[in-house]
Amino acid sequence: MNEAALATDAGGRKKIDQLGGVILAGGQSRRMGGMMKALLPIGEQFMIERIRDKMRLLCGSVTAIVASEEQAKLLSRLKLPSLLDTSPGQGPLAALHTALEYSRDSALWVSACDMPFVSEAAAACLIDRMEASGSMAAVPEINGQLHPLQAVYRGGCLEQAERCLQDGDYSMKGFLKRITYVRVTEETFRTFGIALSFVDNINTPEQYQEALRIGKGV
Repeated sequence: MNEAALATDAGGRKKIDQLGGVILAGGQSRRMGGMMKALLPIGEQFMIERIRDKMRLLCGSVTAIVASEEQAKLLSRLKLPSLLDTSPGQGPLAALHTALEYSRDSALWVSACDMPFVSEAAAACLIDRMEASGSMAAVPEINGQLHPLQAVYRGGCLEQAERCLQDGDYSMKGFLKRITYVRVTEETFRTFGIALSFVDNINTPEQYQEALRIGKGV
């Protein structure tokens, strides 16, 4: 099955309005000189627009989690709804908690805003594995590394996310220890012809230049 067929198949079997898309866009971007990575251009779109458009292929709604009203205003120009992180500056788990707290969807496809090559087919694959395993989440494991900021989570993860924050554990690693999740390895994605670049993220100017080069061919 090719990438397009996988995405279409998953979309046909899932209720789209039960899957929400969430883009975590409130990071401080220190290594990028404080620039809002979500608004860095890749090709003819901002990075966050690329992610938004991919998510819309599977999700009934797409929302950004931001750290300030200023960020929210910037994204509103892109017709992208946003929520203010209830614990800004506390990392991605706090942002995920905000998303889970306000979501009415049964599951969320979550992406960091600095991952411009996200794949709806990869997300569909993660959803299938989560459903088949009965787990609370599905997380890509590429080259032995987990990517919890490009993953899918059930709404029921809210309770454990909240407990982590209450205990002062703001790490995604600590959160994953508290939930059941299925690891989806690169072999699974390769089986469906899915490029592993969907987990690539941009933290430095050098990585951004490489993304620009790759983006010309996407």
